[in-house]
Amino acid sequence: MSRKISPVKKILVVDDETDYLNIAAGLLEAEGYAVLKAATGAEGLAAAGAGLPDLVVLDIGLPDMSGLEVNRRLRENPVTASIPVLLFTVRSELDLVKKALISGAVGYTVKPFDPDQFLRDVARYLKN
Repeated sequence: MSRKISPVKKILVVDDETDYLNIAAGLLEAEGYAVLKAATGAEGLAAAGAGLPDLVVLDIGLPDMSGLEVNRRLRENPVTASIPVLLFTVRSELDLVKKALISGAVGYTVKPFDPDQFLRDVARYLKN
């Protein structure tokens, strides 16, 4: 009797803050996810196109372009348009949250974050 093994989910984390990038990546790797990392919007766009992750965890405040711009470009590219994006930021203004969700992001996590809630959010967005 063969047992179907589900493939490992791949997650791209894009954050210019090394501590948050490594913390998020470490939590995800400990849960068994394959993790790609990028520190700029341009690196994130390239990694998403090449690696085709199942989810992108995306900081809004990147050095070269905003996470909202990265998300817009992901949505416009037919290759990456269907990849869900979870925005990840220290900013929690209601206006920004609305813009993020209108731009096509599936969710919004405010840093500092609760690791357990972060992992629950990731699992939820991977199922959608």
